[in-house]
Amino acid sequence: MFAIARRRGIRPITIGRQLVATMDDIALSNNGQVPSTYKILVSPSNLELLNPTLKPLAHELRQAVAHHATYEGYSLAGEAVITFEHDENLGPVECVIQPSKVSSVRAAPVETRDPEPATREIHALVLDNGTRFELTNDKYSIGRQTTCDIVIADHNVSRVHAEIKIIQGTWRIDDRGSTNGTRVNGAVIVEPTPLASGDVIAFGAVNIHFE
Repeated sequence: MFAIARRRGIRPITIGRQLVATMDDIALSNNGQVPSTYKILVSPSNLELLNPTLKPLAHELRQAVAHHATYEGYSLAGEAVITFEHDENLGPVECVIQPSKVSSVRAAPVETRDPEPATREIHALVLDNGTRFELTNDKYSIGRQTTCDIVIADHNVSRVHAEIKIIQGTWRIDDRGSTNGTRVNGAVIVEPTPLASGDVIAFGAVNIHFE
């Protein structure tokens, strides 16, 4: 695990060790309950160094969370979610783990079928210029290419930049290997990330509001 090598900056193994140590600290004061969502803060230079390997690193960290919870007998609600964000106050070998609150962690819903489009709440993606895309289907491709479901004609946006789809009643966005990356509320996403009303999605310099 954590075979992704780095020549300089923070080591992935350091992030992994700090992550499981954070889980242990939380479990001690919460009767073995630990959150499943963790934001990892690193310096801007480290985020730039990690960027090419963020997806495989996040995958390994999710596995570490699940394995550690199983090994220690912790109660982990749902699948692990890992996001990265930069903090200018951090040094080259520092990272900060920000877990979600245990009280806010919910077990995976029993209902596996999504509500029919006619009965569920209709959300929308709204650009800064006021252009509005109502989400009435279950899945949309987003990009500059004209064959995408939602076309954004901006050079910051890749031809097929991202995909947004509803899973068990929750809209999630996933970057599709774009050049400039995808952020939700400032955090780089490396896996399908749930959205809530008011979230701001950034494709490079293009901001989109989820309503």
